[in-house]
Amino acid sequence: MADINDLIAAIYDAIIDPSGWDEVVKGIVEATKSVAGGLGIRLVSAEEMSALCNTDPYYIDLYVQHYYKTNPLHPIMAAIAPGEVRSATPITQTDSFKASALCNDLMLPQGWADILGVGLFHTPKEFGLLTLYRSPGALWVEPAEWQLLETLAPHLKRAGDLSMLLSRTKATADSLGAAVAAAGFAVFLLTRDCRVLFANAKAESLVRCQMGFRYENGRLAAASPVLTARLHALARGGARPGRDGGDIGGTLELPRGENCPPLVAHLIPLAANRMVSIFDIDRPAAAVFVIDSAANFGAQVQRFAAKFGLTAAETRVLSEIIGGQGLLAAAARLNITEATARTHAKHILSKTGTNRQTELIRCFFETRYPGSPAGV
Repeated sequence: MADINDLIAAIYDAIIDPSGWDEVVKGIVEATKSVAGGLGIRLVSAEEMSALCNTDPYYIDLYVQHYYKTNPLHPIMAAIAPGEVRSATPITQTDSFKASALCNDLMLPQGWADILGVGLFHTPKEFGLLTLYRSPGALWVEPAEWQLLETLAPHLKRAGDLSMLLSRTKATADSLGAAVAAAGFAVFLLTRDCRVLFANAKAESLVRCQMGFRYENGRLAAASPVLTARLHALARGGARPGRDGGDIGGTLELPRGENCPPLVAHLIPLAANRMVSIFDIDRPAAAVFVIDSAANFGAQVQRFAAKFGLTAAETRVLSEIIGGQGLLAAAARLNITEATARTHAKHILSKTGTNRQTELIRCFFETRYPGSPAGV
């Protein structure tokens, strides 16, 4: 794929089909006589790598887990503007770098002696690069290869911008499916750092009336510092690499004052797609569904129970779970043994095709019913 027109076409094709970025990276690696390459997103406290070519997963994992923290190349790479091509030669060819652990433990074992970077995007907290790795015999980039990169750079920048825009739109639209399905409840969609991307009318009402939640600089906060820290920890957990929606999550009880039962907030992680994982740094990471235990949500529970064929006893246990009660509390409130409550819960999971309580809660909020508005 050495023809520049083919490379440019592949770059724009990858906007629609993100799996094409693998071929884009491979084509640029081959066209510039590099030995390896990859798309990378560098965050404040971590690094994510994707669309790799000729790289050993062992070394990539080692770098992401350890060496990015002390990488002496960070300053020069962080300074690359979107659409700019820059070489790290002023650092990689110094004696101090050649003596570094990064050079000797990661680069040399893979046959890398130098690095080129092409800027994709840049924000105050994150930046994205196409990185190319050069062999000891190819430190000098031929003028034609450099010109090729400078020709491709604005296309890569534009493709990165478009991909981020499309992936944010798609991720938010996909996540809004959960919000629409939960129209009868307050719903927030949060980023990994608890910034609010969406709040339905019921959620905005809670914030406006200062019932359990408030906004702090665009981020969702709870009634106390302890609850806020817990909320933020759950949102960060939902954005961890390798986590799928429903895999983790949690429940918070939010006090509303004397003689008022607490609000119950279920935080459900949202699964990422590959397009988002490559370019989107602002995707929804979690949905928060809020239950007012003083309100009657029995109709929704009954519709859900009927749809999945739950017995009356199983329906009562389900109502306690959705209302934020654990099985021990549910057993006490229903005057049954813990073993019986667990048996009912096991049957509920089996009938709904879920494997854990978090998945069950998500299933409850996202289930739609024919002939009725979503979530009603």
